[in-house]
Amino acid sequence: MNVRFFNKRKKVLCVLLFILITSQAGFSQDLNAHAAPDSLRRPDRGAAPRYPTDLVIGELGRGEASEAAFAFATNAVSALVDGRRNAPALADPASRITEEAFADINSLRPITVRLGGGRIEPDGSTSFLVRFISREESISGELFIRWMDASESGSGAGRWIIDDLSLENKRTLAEIREVYRFNFSPFERFF
Repeated sequence: MNVRFFNKRKKVLCVLLFILITSQAGFSQDLNAHAAPDSLRRPDRGAAPRYPTDLVIGELGRGEASEAAFAFATNAVSALVDGRRNAPALADPASRITEEAFADINSLRPITVRLGGGRIEPDGSTSFLVRFISREESISGELFIRWMDASESGSGAGRWIIDDLSLENKRTLAEIREVYRFNFSPFERFF
């Protein structure tokens, strides 16, 4: 019985000691006194988010491009990876993709694609760096898209089209790892 009494007494004493220490040791409710430094805070509204980075093409994500342009480009490169030539982005008669580009991507048999570095070009088109990756090789390049107004397209509505897809030669993943091992500069744009 004495043991139970002492255990309860120790618990009560610990709780009282904790309350006394926290109230007297300067634990204040003032949030400004213990605010996190600016470098650790979330970005303010309008600040650009940080995206993952690819070793070859640099930062992934939409970059400066609009959400609509990024969504169109994502759908287009996904269709290229899947080999769906009848996808709306690829089947549009105004879109320009060479047979060589189709052949290069099909011969690679890509497993995944990485899209990033979106920027608005001086002529009004939008470009994205792209990297198609298979098990042993990859192809990097640049995808150019542009908005075609309803007056240009001849149909009732405007739409995004592929203006060009410029691709480099295939490179093995081992070669890429060796080339970029000590060089952390991102992929250079063609134009």
